[in-house]
Amino acid sequence: MSYDQSQTLVHMVNQIAANLSGGRETAEAVNGICAHLEKFWARAMKQRIVACLDEPDCGLGPLARQAVTRLAERRANQIA
Repeated sequence: MSYDQSQTLVHMVNQIAANLSGGRETAEAVNGICAHLEKFWARAMKQRIVACLDEPDCGLGPLARQAVTRLAERRANQIA
């Protein structure tokens, strides 16, 4: 994926985080965001957003970064 597509995915995760964080505890919000990504995003989209974690400042907000980190951990556990 190109840089623009990656930035679009980052923007989308940040929007999901903003929508799912309202009135929730951090852990509950992170779980909700991660569950949304697992359920609704295509494999390629999930791979690309996880790859963004390797970039020093890819633009993920704090909740979005936590959710994508959890997604990466879950995907690693599925492979192992």
